[in-house]
Amino acid sequence: MAGIFGGDALRSLAAATPAEQSRRSTHPVAEMKPAQPKPLRLKVNPYEGKEGENLHFWVREVELAMDAALISTERLRVAFALSNLGGRAKTWTYMHEATTPGCFTTWAQLCEQLRAAFLPANYEYHHHSRFLACKQAKRELHEYIQEMRVLAASMVGEPPT
Repeated sequence: MAGIFGGDALRSLAAATPAEQSRRSTHPVAEMKPAQPKPLRLKVNPYEGKEGENLHFWVREVELAMDAALISTERLRVAFALSNLGGRAKTWTYMHEATTPGCFTTWAQLCEQLRAAFLPANYEYHHHSRFLACKQAKRELHEYIQEMRVLAASMVGEPPT
């Protein structure tokens, strides 16, 4: 063992009196600082406001990317989201900001206004109806399950009454 730990260190410990050993053990040990999380940059596909694009999936993707990048202030969250828009959606937001300065002060406001601008008025009802009408028919079970998962994830809020 002396070869592994060093003979001098072992002899020193063995020769030390109990009082010396307790003095050695009460010296402050260098404290380990918890590891600071490092921001991770994720690529987000831009939302363009095209027919068939899923705004709710884009919002979730942006939220995951903001959390990974440790973006926490509202101003930075809005700026990050705006930088991940394209096409009609980008044009609409920048025109809206130009005509109504300060209209996107929070991430929640931006999401609400994007939904109002790019989702049809009956969006929830339409998806709820598609979900209820979905049948397996002659397709493979995994295809049916995949469609049901997409429809379930696309439904937002309370079902229509």
